[in-house]
Amino acid sequence: MGDGTALENYTLWFNIPFSLLVTWCFHTLDSVGEASVNPFEGSPNDVPITQISLTIEIDMRDMLDESDLPPAITPINQIVL
Repeated sequence: MGDGTALENYTLWFNIPFSLLVTWCFHTLDSVGEASVNPFEGSPNDVPITQISLTIEIDMRDMLDESDLPPAITPINQIVL
């Protein structure tokens, strides 16, 4: 690789940083995939299924003209749990 060029003696050493970069990319993709495999676990980036279902319940009960409605879930530190 690189025969007859100025990089001829250094191409072997370029394999190390490029291999590390590719390894880091795949490791990061694997970590992100593991973190997002179950979107209903309750971590900060997940789907707030409890809030969604409670909002639907409040809206439906409001359409039925009920007066005793449950309070809506408020975010804690801008995260809906």
